[in-house]
Amino acid sequence: MDAAARAGDTARCLALLRTGDLALPITPAAAAGDEPAAWATAQAQGVTWVLAYSSVERMQQCTRGEATHARVAPFLELAAGWPDTRVGLAVDAGAEHPFFLESGTVARLAAPTLAEDRAADPDALPAVVQQLLRPADVPVLLAASQARVSGYVHHASDVAHLGAPTALVDAVGRAAEEDELLSDTGSVTVLRWAVVGPELVRTPLGGVDEERRDAVAGWVVEEEPFTGTGWAQPDSLVREYRVQGLLLPHGAELWELHPSGAQQARAVWDGVREVWSLVVTEAQP
Repeated sequence: MDAAARAGDTARCLALLRTGDLALPITPAAAAGDEPAAWATAQAQGVTWVLAYSSVERMQQCTRGEATHARVAPFLELAAGWPDTRVGLAVDAGAEHPFFLESGTVARLAAPTLAEDRAADPDALPAVVQQLLRPADVPVLLAASQARVSGYVHHASDVAHLGAPTALVDAVGRAAEEDELLSDTGSVTVLRWAVVGPELVRTPLGGVDEERRDAVAGWVVEEEPFTGTGWAQPDSLVREYRVQGLLLPHGAELWELHPSGAQQARAVWDGVREVWSLVVTEAQP
């Protein structure tokens, strides 16, 4: 990291950050488990910066031994739990060549858009996203003459490991709606499709007010627990997107996730005939 910063190689610094771990100073009491670990911050030029270091050794060097304890975490994990969209990131502050990221850059580096993902790897298979549906939403969708969807959706690969419906509901930040989302048997219905137009499935950068939205050059203002950083909820590594009146592509599917963790296909959208085809299958583990 130091060599890249010294050379002024911003692209290399960003690449190292996104895939690397950072050491964040904490108090001895936090290290001992006697108090919560707080974000170490500093003020500079009217901006608040979270202090992080490329290694524990680097932290001790840059702080001249004042910081003795740290929590080490991947950059993506830190970004998902970012304390405030108005706060930037200072890496190796106190070094000859520190590296600073404004809050908007932190969000965009951690959660790139689907269009950016496609541009970075044009040969990759299309991303698959999904949306939780309330039981009452299912017959409305099946009866509609056009299959359109609006609202927040999530990257299917980020939640593929979650078996229980309640775990899925919690992971995407909708625990408060659990009673509305779960069926009488405790299952949940998921609408899932492969993204055809990634520019139409947008990363919802923003905040809970206009100031926080503008801090990340975002476009969405929502009530809490909206993160505005492209993640479903704080400390959740589930990427979130937003769509508005999106026509579902041919082959979109409705799945039912059972309390046992088994999944069962329920319907497939035929975009040619513009009709849902109900399917009867055995539940898949």
